Amino acid sequence: MKTITIPIMRAAALGLALAWLAPLGQAEKLPIETFFKDPEFNRMRLSPDGKWLAAIAPREGKNNLLTIRLSDRKLFGCTAEDENEVYSFNWISNERMIFQMKDRNNFPNGGLYAVNRDGSKSKVLHPSFKTSREFGSRVFKVMDLFDPLTDEDEYILVEVRKGGGGFREDRAFYGNIVRLNTLTAKEKRVVFNRGDILQFVADRDKVVRIGVAQHGLTRTVLHRRDSESDWEEVYSGDFRTAIVPLGFGKNPDILYVAAPDGDKKALFQFDLKERKLGRMIFAHPKFDVPAGPPIVSDKTGKVLGVRYEADRPQTYWFDKDYQEYQAIIDNALPGMANDIKNWSKKEDRILFHSHSEKTIGSYYLLDISNRKKPKLEKLLDLAEWIDPAKMSPMKSIQYTARDGLIIHGYLTIPNGSDGKNLPLIVHPHGGPSARDYWGWNKEVQFLANRGYAVFQPNFRGSTGYGTRLYTAGFREWGGKMQNDITDGVKHLIAEGIVDAGRVGIYGASYGGYATMAGLCFTPELYRCGINYVGVTDIDLILKEYPLPKKINDAIDAVMIADRKKDKGWIKDRSIQNNIGNVKAPVLMAYGMDDWRVPPKHGRILKRALDRNNIPNKLIIKANEGHGYRNEDNVFEFYREVDAFLEEHMK
Repeated sequence: MKTITIPIMRAAALGLALAWLAPLGQAEKLPIETFFKDPEFNRMRLSPDGKWLAAIAPREGKNNLLTIRLSDRKLFGCTAEDENEVYSFNWISNERMIFQMKDRNNFPNGGLYAVNRDGSKSKVLHPSFKTSREFGSRVFKVMDLFDPLTDEDEYILVEVRKGGGGFREDRAFYGNIVRLNTLTAKEKRVVFNRGDILQFVADRDKVVRIGVAQHGLTRTVLHRRDSESDWEEVYSGDFRTAIVPLGFGKNPDILYVAAPDGDKKALFQFDLKERKLGRMIFAHPKFDVPAGPPIVSDKTGKVLGVRYEADRPQTYWFDKDYQEYQAIIDNALPGMANDIKNWSKKEDRILFHSHSEKTIGSYYLLDISNRKKPKLEKLLDLAEWIDPAKMSPMKSIQYTARDGLIIHGYLTIPNGSDGKNLPLIVHPHGGPSARDYWGWNKEVQFLANRGYAVFQPNFRGSTGYGTRLYTAGFREWGGKMQNDITDGVKHLIAEGIVDAGRVGIYGASYGGYATMAGLCFTPELYRCGINYVGVTDIDLILKEYPLPKKINDAIDAVMIADRKKDKGWIKDRSIQNNIGNVKAPVLMAYGMDDWRVPPKHGRILKRALDRNNIPNKLIIKANEGHGYRNEDNVFEFYREVDAFLEEHMK
């Protein structure tokens, strides 16, 4: 083979190891850090006057808040946290911001704070859970940002939840809405939770008008005419097909909801006076819509558009001006997903994020203060060390499961490959009430860079593809849900894309369960498996998952299993009871502080693997939760993954 001199890459300047070239015909093998290094910025937002940007960015290894003055691009550090990390933020005026901190589990109990855009007048509105404990509190109190009052400098609405040390303690899930002064931290309760409301929705005047309660399998929508009125029931239905309140436009008597339109969900108006579903606003024949609340103008209260997830992320604009703005952006950046994030209050400056499956992307600013001469300006790259030309294409696919159900998914083919007879990594998503999306996925791009095709099936039980597909996954852990994954692999083999002798499987959370189920129930299919923070004992997850007991047990009985009535089923579908079928080596990783899937799941699995002489390795990291966050731990884990696959997928 010809010797090639490797040019010095931009990544080298960042302290990353130099890449080396793979054998002829394969893509350049890039350093682990290229994929898993934290982006330089994320969650960027424009101030109400359009003159400042705020963003979350790593600082000394922890995500902190900073601002950028657009006139001269001067940077201001607003926070310097070295324990918890900034989780979310909002502008509450042109001058002041509110932000939440998160702990290692991405749980927002790291405290709530306010700060001016230049870092001055910082105020602890609520200390972290850890700080409260250190001061002797036996009751934890969590403040979640509910709604910023963007016309004022001082006040926000927050949801306050309290609890003790009791497991599944109901009061910890049912919060009150409080008006909070961001300069003094003084609170005034404005909405009292009667003890069963899981969600509140405010109108455009910041009056909390909607509450969502659930008892067993029944979801109820509550309404009050004004801040002094009592709650009245306006809707009730089965949680599987019930309407979902999304938000208000300028008319406080019209609530926008997601509701069934045949098999798929669509955007509807709900008439609160008449207490009935009204006009259908937007629907899609193949996908549920919308993905979140409708987009509403802060200036006029008019509903401008709706976001939804199709094969790629989409926005449908009702407003002609925004159709024009989207066209300007898309024409300038063809082939990219260009998502408008927010705009100035005058709507003369628009911030958007341009990205694809090959790049985390960049932020741009569209200045339309002069409508005849709109100006498009690139602000910054989120991860400039990522070269899209070296990344791999992701495409949507579909296939037919053995019982005739159409299954959608995504297939990523390694860059430079001819797409034939490839080694494959099956990558089932977590949830399982979730789905995979088109776009940048660091794990997928890493695996593709190592020469593997990557298959992401949206098996039955996944969201976004209609009620039939979603409910078809109920009570099918290790059953038909797993068959969908198996059928997808066999489809790719039959198409000549995948080498049947080189298939591995890797997933996290529920995807970790699906990984082990694949090794247990179809051992002939897989060469190896990687279980990352995965469920192994179904009875344990039903017993210990922290949600309100009075609704969770009823839902679990429908979606997964009934602990009392289905003991045999639970035993048969739990991984540790099927290890005798496993033939392939297993890599496992868990976090010591994971409350969703505690590391005991990994220990139970390791004991079963050891008893059956199955090669395995268990990694448990202290100070990590449901998925590793510390960069050093992330790099170490994926080096383990790299070596594990290199050894067992040859």
